Amino acid sequence: MTSRYVLRLQVDPADDPKQAGDRLLALARAARAEEICVFLFGLEFNDGHESLDRVAHWLAATRPWRTRLRAEGVAVSLNPGHTVGHSDWARSLDPDQTWQTMTDQHGTAAAVQVCPLDPAWRAYFAQTLRLYAAEDVDTVWIEDDIRLHNHRPLDWGGCFCPLHLTEFARRTGITTTREELVAACTAPGDPHPWRERWLDFWDTTQRELLASWREILGDRLGLMSSRTDSHAAEGRDWHAWLDLPTVHRPHFWGYSDGAGPELPRAIQQLDMQRAAQPAGLRSFPEIECWPYGQWNKSFRQTGAQMSLAHILGSDGLAISLYDFLGNHPDDEPRRAAFLAQWRDTFDWLSETFPKSFRTVGVGLPWSQRTGRRTHTERAGWQSLVVPHGAWAGLLGAAGHSVTARGGASVNALSGEAARAFEDAELREWLSQGLLLDSVAARILFERGHGPLIGVTGARQSPEGHSREICTDPAFSLRPGCAISLDAESYDRSAVVAFDPAPDARVASIVRDQLDRERGSGLVLYENALGGRVAVTPWPAHTPGTTFMNAQREAQLGAVLDWLSRGAHARATGHPWLVTQALTDGTDWRVVVWNASPDEADDFRLRLPKGMPEPRSVVQVTARGERLTAAWHDGRPLLSRPLGQWEYVVLSSAHA
Repeated sequence: MTSRYVLRLQVDPADDPKQAGDRLLALARAARAEEICVFLFGLEFNDGHESLDRVAHWLAATRPWRTRLRAEGVAVSLNPGHTVGHSDWARSLDPDQTWQTMTDQHGTAAAVQVCPLDPAWRAYFAQTLRLYAAEDVDTVWIEDDIRLHNHRPLDWGGCFCPLHLTEFARRTGITTTREELVAACTAPGDPHPWRERWLDFWDTTQRELLASWREILGDRLGLMSSRTDSHAAEGRDWHAWLDLPTVHRPHFWGYSDGAGPELPRAIQQLDMQRAAQPAGLRSFPEIECWPYGQWNKSFRQTGAQMSLAHILGSDGLAISLYDFLGNHPDDEPRRAAFLAQWRDTFDWLSETFPKSFRTVGVGLPWSQRTGRRTHTERAGWQSLVVPHGAWAGLLGAAGHSVTARGGASVNALSGEAARAFEDAELREWLSQGLLLDSVAARILFERGHGPLIGVTGARQSPEGHSREICTDPAFSLRPGCAISLDAESYDRSAVVAFDPAPDARVASIVRDQLDRERGSGLVLYENALGGRVAVTPWPAHTPGTTFMNAQREAQLGAVLDWLSRGAHARATGHPWLVTQALTDGTDWRVVVWNASPDEADDFRLRLPKGMPEPRSVVQVTARGERLTAAWHDGRPLLSRPLGQWEYVVLSSAHA
């Protein structure tokens, strides 16, 4: 299996077709790309919902060079620039487009973004799809604005318009106003029954729309997706959605250069979406750079993003390195040179990490039901967006391999996401190894699992908690070392004081600024099911920041080794050695990334249980070079220090 480059770009329809064809054919050859994805009236060419005549004009203008590309062996796909519309962008509906526009939770109606239930808009969009379906193309992509969230200037998104309220009443018998519906669905405490019904309704009607488009496009239907936690607040049933398209473009990495802490979250996000994809669905993750070019995202980081997509078993890459302004690709030939330079390594990664491989490590369970189950603490639909697997940042920072695919013998639960799981699932994890942050532990205690987590009481921490003092030498860098719990870094409502069971092991205590003891800290417990549980007094989710230092790294490392009995892969000796372990049950791969700006020149790696000594060690540089390395006594021996966004691949077989 080799990689596949799908280059997404837009050509000015006024360009001479022969010259446009010359440029694009030269680009495909120079970049070693198999496919050009043609964007139609996107962004700066977008005038709202284009007339059928303008759609036909764009298709006619691009058809000569599209035909030529296909004749020369370059595949072509189409990407209309909108479905319901991304944002208003100072556009408005044409006088003959008398459609219901998308309406947010406060009753604000968009100017050009439409309600997906509007029957006249549905008929219009079906006509556009029939025009696209008549073209000789491989895929027609449905833009990711088919989502309900993120529709500026609306607050969260939509749609809460009269059409939705009327149809909801017809299907469920529940007659309500927008104000009553939003208030009920986002009320504090146990979720109101309407929330489940409304999210079911949203999801069903959106999938009905997508299914109708599948009838028009057949197996040429492509679908784009956003983050799993945001889609959960729309009620998305991932498996039902992904049964409809033939090819999927998941989002997993930011559009601009990001810092190292983004890497473990990107790994988790793509792993979650890959886990939900049917085996036969082709995956082309989004490699986005906007605004375009190296001033926005470095080639070094772009290469890392593309590498990660292949390590997690993708079929190819949906690449947006070129602008949608109609500029000539050879205005900046370095982009094509970059793609060509990396191509052999991406083909090698595709062979080294086939789709049969699955991630293993500490489990980060996630659920598409978080939006349905969470208890809200503030008004508004945004309160239904619950972070999935918030432990990813902390565990990635400290070099622990993780998996979002399920089946792990040690799992880590965090925050309100713990409400999404059934008691039977929780008991299964409690019978093995389970790491709980403060919020997840409080939720399990409230649900009656206190005897299994070693907790007899849980309450919001008293004011003044500021330091966690490690007291147990087996679970600390040294006894007496401190970890901050300052109020500026942590939401005080998420720092919890627990009363440990008499037979629990308390490995730290919490003290205030005057050194007064305020309660227990880290609680460790072996329960009646034979499982091991660790409870922290602090939350794993701290928006925008990963609170990691030498003291916490040592504490977490000891805790996870106790929970897993040292079975999962872990890299140590340098900050931000983000580690991945994968296997198909026979062969093994371990990847160690350096997400730190500082070079890593000496580190240790504990292999996952069951993996034999590596027979191949390959260092991949920021230029896509593959350098042969060695392995000795738990250390990869590299020929040069590992720079930021570079990685090492260790294989149980020769690669």
